Amino acid sequence: MNVCVVGGGHIGTTLSAYIKQSYPEYSVKLMTRRPERFGEAIKVNDIEGGFSYDVALDAISADPSIAAAQADIVFIALPHFAIEKAFSDIASHVAEGAFVGVIPGSGGSEFFFERYFGDRAHMFGFQRVPFTAKLVEYGHETNLKSWKPFSVVGTLKKSDLEEACLRVEHCGLKTEKAANYLAVSLTPSNPVLHTARTHDIFGAFSPDHEFSEWGKFYVGWTDDASRTMLAVDDELHRLFDAIPELDMSSVLPLVQHYEAPTVEAMTEKINSIPTFQTVMAPMKPSPCTDGAFVADTSSRLFTEDFPWGLCVIRAYCEIFGVASPTIDGLLQWYQRYMGVEYFVGGKFAGKDLAQTGIPQNHGITTPAQVLALFDV
Repeated sequence: MNVCVVGGGHIGTTLSAYIKQSYPEYSVKLMTRRPERFGEAIKVNDIEGGFSYDVALDAISADPSIAAAQADIVFIALPHFAIEKAFSDIASHVAEGAFVGVIPGSGGSEFFFERYFGDRAHMFGFQRVPFTAKLVEYGHETNLKSWKPFSVVGTLKKSDLEEACLRVEHCGLKTEKAANYLAVSLTPSNPVLHTARTHDIFGAFSPDHEFSEWGKFYVGWTDDASRTMLAVDDELHRLFDAIPELDMSSVLPLVQHYEAPTVEAMTEKINSIPTFQTVMAPMKPSPCTDGAFVADTSSRLFTEDFPWGLCVIRAYCEIFGVASPTIDGLLQWYQRYMGVEYFVGGKFAGKDLAQTGIPQNHGITTPAQVLALFDV
């Protein structure tokens, strides 16, 4: 099998090395903007397994004609604002009938897949990342930990689901099937979890506020963050109720996903998850005061989870006529904090929505168009 992984970050580097180690007979190539920073081999430390291995990929390149040449399956692990360019770069190079997947599959990439691939390839996406990973040294070493028991995978076309899951499993990742791609793109993962906590940390302050210490993101999670997150999740599931034609049963409410039925239980749960313990808040040293820290608004917690996550959920709420007061409040805070325009006169019609992942940017404005896109 010819495998291409796009993205040289934590997930992309680790996934490409894992697949090559598991299936040395496969051709596994990594496409990254910075191939010169990679060594001849990638060291993977399997934290839970207690062992390490070094593996050399078949190619590491910024050139799609090399990295994506005749790929049978592609895994794209990039920020969502970069996915459209990745589609454009690789579309003419993958094999006929290739399966192209996004990890995770939220962010609106389904709206422009056909523009680049037509009927030549098939789209799939993961509800969540299959494991957590952290680069020790970019291009050289990575820590692999916290495997999910399975990855929920959905496809844009129902007829592609069996083959997509088969190819993913042939790369060593266990799968379960989502009934449709919307159950992937609207999974309440980062766009719900991260936005609630980002507002919890920074919501009472201006962007130039100085903090005395660089705090952690999940450790110190509060009941207020839990309330906000669960309120957003409730609005999301009311949206699901408004789309009875689509089976969204694979998208569990967060109280079930985390097995935490109350606000207090959720707070305790988030604070106790082992893989969350070392994640730092999106901050950077203050340019004005030694030893102080300010918000790092270039972090993906700011640049991705609001415009390419929460905005997409809000856009679907508008299409299906579902009230979303908590989501609206978060996005109104974000627009003030970041100096963007999402709401005008109380309406979700600001000029900066053109730089988000919402379906309306692609001419999808009615329930019928949504159902047609998701093969209903």
